[in-house]
Amino acid sequence: MKRLTFCLICLFFGITVSLSAQAQGTDLTKNFGIGLQGATPVFGGISFRYTGLAPVYLQTVGRFILSDENSDHMLGVGISYAIFEHQSRWNLSRLYFTLEGAWQYEKQKDFLTTRLGGGIAFGGEIVFSLGGIPLGLNMEVGQGFGREKDDFQSKGLAGVYVGTGIHAYF
Repeated sequence: MKRLTFCLICLFFGITVSLSAQAQGTDLTKNFGIGLQGATPVFGGISFRYTGLAPVYLQTVGRFILSDENSDHMLGVGISYAIFEHQSRWNLSRLYFTLEGAWQYEKQKDFLTTRLGGGIAFGGEIVFSLGGIPLGLNMEVGQGFGREKDDFQSKGLAGVYVGTGIHAYF
């Protein structure tokens, strides 16, 4: 099992490098991105990014899930400021600080929970070309705080969070 996992990782890495080398003329400074972003299972979903105000970047994250008796909705926003950007022939990299906030509404049968949170994070992103499409991978670490309220109690939340994401730029 370990060999299979290692072989799959090597194969993925090889394909990525091969396609990146073939598409070296791709413009990596696109203004819009769509992808997936998450800090925890509670706060995560489909993400839209706007990079046209560089070095200031805007992002929204959301999800809307309905099932028979359960529902889970989340909306988050963030504003980032890039403190360092470097563009080479093969990739674009940036380090940034970001302020983020999110709201979640979760209902399971007759039990309702709402969460409101915010935080500040330090992160990095690398954008490279994968088959001619600019693809960005990011990771951030930050301090979050917030409030959780359910049918029985209301309590404060605080802690360190790690967020990751992947975006295709166009």
